[in-house]
Amino acid sequence: MLRIEFLYYDKTACKRCVSTANSVKLTLGELKKAIKGTKVKIDLKEKKLPKSKIHLSPTILINGNDIEKIVNKNSELKSNTCLDCCQLIGHSVNCRTFDYRGRRYDYIPEEMIKEAINLVLKTS
Repeated sequence: MLRIEFLYYDKTACKRCVSTANSVKLTLGELKKAIKGTKVKIDLKEKKLPKSKIHLSPTILINGNDIEKIVNKNSELKSNTCLDCCQLIGHSVNCRTFDYRGRRYDYIPEEMIKEAINLVLKTS
């Protein structure tokens, strides 16, 4: 069983959350085709974070583990100013960023999700 949790602050106005939501949708669409006929099941839960947890947005947990820790074991939580959320909240706000394959992203890219899922499936 793959338990995937997508934690976000706003999937309509924040480009980081919108881009991550699109990555999740595309990746899981491909994954469902690939695992058809296998015993692997996917349970996707999406959860809107409260304002007090906006600094965690966006986040993906796979079987309870943060995606960045799965792919980059020694990584630290990183963030920078999120202009979209600053406008939503009305003051300066930092949201997560992700290092993947030598590049920093303001959202979680599809390839990172795929790699994390593959790593989790290999160890299950």
